[in-house]
Amino acid sequence: MNIEEIKTDILYCGDNLEILRKHIPDDSVDLIYLDPPFCSNRDYRVAPEANGMPSGSGIKAFSDTWSWGEDALNTLEEIKSGGMSGLGRFLEGITALDGPLAAYLVMMTPRLLEIKRVLKDTGSVYLHCNTAASHYLKLLMDMIFGPENFRNEIIWSYKGGGRSRKHFARKHDTIFFYTGSHHWTFNYQDVLVDRTNRTYFTDKNGERYWLKYGKKYYLKHDGKVPEDCWADIEPLHGPYKERLGYPTQKPLSLLERIIKASSNEGDIILDPFCGCGTTLAAARKLDRRWIGIDSNSDALRVTSDRLRESFPGIRIRIEDLLAATADI
Repeated sequence: MNIEEIKTDILYCGDNLEILRKHIPDDSVDLIYLDPPFCSNRDYRVAPEANGMPSGSGIKAFSDTWSWGEDALNTLEEIKSGGMSGLGRFLEGITALDGPLAAYLVMMTPRLLEIKRVLKDTGSVYLHCNTAASHYLKLLMDMIFGPENFRNEIIWSYKGGGRSRKHFARKHDTIFFYTGSHHWTFNYQDVLVDRTNRTYFTDKNGERYWLKYGKKYYLKHDGKVPEDCWADIEPLHGPYKERLGYPTQKPLSLLERIIKASSNEGDIILDPFCGCGTTLAAARKLDRRWIGIDSNSDALRVTSDRLRESFPGIRIRIEDLLAATADI
């Protein structure tokens, strides 16, 4: 498949592994964000209608339960025979430790390999996860993308309900940031945040500075590049108008920061687990092209409704591997 043949502003319904293999060409995507299942051993359901979006009460959005079986074993054999023996040995070692975890990682591995294939050498990938499997996913990412292409372990720290008297409150997600090579886009000037807890002064030339131990430090920018701990982005708890009732929905501001930093206008953004379409909405808002994939038709309906409501007149193509292509 030639890069000219890639379709954008499109929603694919189906298994993202098959869609990546058949519909996304090599070296064609500038930025990939994925928020896959976390290996949490639970099912997630769509909440009742929220903010006028008909998401449907009680509909299962996706299952995040895993078990070792014939499918996982066959996938492991495929990985081992695919020329990456190190990945195969790593996954075999996990099977002795935890069958469900091994099944989850075996599911993720071929998808990460395809993500590596479709990512441009100058592109970036952000993998969103939590502590259930983050340490194992980091090893997979190192083996697939190379430890030299690791850029950040971003901690998205947030507040909310749910406390325990037996351990510290678990209130953060992890986002691994890798690039395709040593040359990548990073628009630091587009993601500057306010400097806090500082008193500024102005010299006779109108230049602003702050004092530290009596020494002047002049501002080169109006803000600072965010550190790798993001505590300034709120989760979608409470009466947020942005909420669609979709489980695991991430805030638009989180995806806007990632897209602004690691892509430019006109670039192609891919989300292979697009859910209710936050990545796609952020990409459209920032004048990027986008590709969304999800195996749940209800999720894609919520996404298409969201995009049409946010961007009147938008043309969205939905392509179902089991049905006819349609424009809506």
